[in-house]
Amino acid sequence: MKKIIEHLKIEWHKYIFDTVVVIVGILIAFSLNNWNENQKNEDEFKAVLQQIYTVIDQDTERLTYIQYALANQIAIIDTMRQLPNSINPKRLPHLLFYIDLVPDDLTSEVHYHLGFLNFNPVNLKQSNLNKSLVTYGDKITNQFNMGRKNVTSFLEKINLPFPSINFGYSVMNNYENIDTNFFSDSEIEHAAKLFEDPLFQNALKSSRSRKVMNSAFIGGLINLAKANLTAIKNYYPDVKLLYANVGLIGEATQNNSWEKNIPLTLTNDLESIWEADVVLENGFVKFREGENWYFNWGGDKFPEGSTLALYGNNISVKAGKYHVILNLSEKTYQFIKQDN
Repeated sequence: MKKIIEHLKIEWHKYIFDTVVVIVGILIAFSLNNWNENQKNEDEFKAVLQQIYTVIDQDTERLTYIQYALANQIAIIDTMRQLPNSINPKRLPHLLFYIDLVPDDLTSEVHYHLGFLNFNPVNLKQSNLNKSLVTYGDKITNQFNMGRKNVTSFLEKINLPFPSINFGYSVMNNYENIDTNFFSDSEIEHAAKLFEDPLFQNALKSSRSRKVMNSAFIGGLINLAKANLTAIKNYYPDVKLLYANVGLIGEATQNNSWEKNIPLTLTNDLESIWEADVVLENGFVKFREGENWYFNWGGDKFPEGSTLALYGNNISVKAGKYHVILNLSEKTYQFIKQDN
């Protein structure tokens, strides 16, 4: 009997042990599966987050461009009100039409990508970041409140023809390419006489006030965009910009063309640094992505630019062999002269 009891104890212990092993195995398998699911969610979350990071960086560049163009319009209005005689008469009608131009309604792809951002509600970091990005998406889609084009209405009353100008274009090209013979001498004279009208002066003041208001609105959006870029970077330190096929283009390149890029090589994926060795002639170049002008960058300095500007000026370069470094994260560029 004693042997039977001892045998039963051994069997019972074995049963308990086997049961514990099975339970532990199930718990480990469950935990591993849960870890895999969480890791999958994290990987997918970061993949979409990287797309959003690139979009917001692009939004920031567009907003900065718009704010700069608005500042230029404000400066033109101030010159008209304070020193109207300092303006080239042949350019005056163009400038009058230009100060009433407004940017296109701002659109962003951020909402599209947010539709794929599946965050884990119990993950507080993901949940808070998603909330911040949704708030940004709501703000960025607001329309610009530009109001009436009061100055243009005065120009239409004296039957001035509308010139071919676009918001921002004249800012970046400094009116170098406008047709100064577009307006007749009598039309230019009629435009100049408008400054004698107190109502026209009020129209200039109203236009300036709207520009200042919208510039402040744009400034708020820029700050919000930068805050979200920082938030994404804090969550995902290795996040990177997703640009492809970046090149150098212009009359000063070996292609002597504004249609075909000299390709740059991505040398630092994380920092989005692009490089190439090029031979240049005296002339102008720009950077752009792909074979279109949707994203192109310029600057005002050579051989280095402290700021790379979206839709910026053509970069005036000097002939020589250069090692080009373009940093799309820091928004800088360098043309390093090479020994022959």
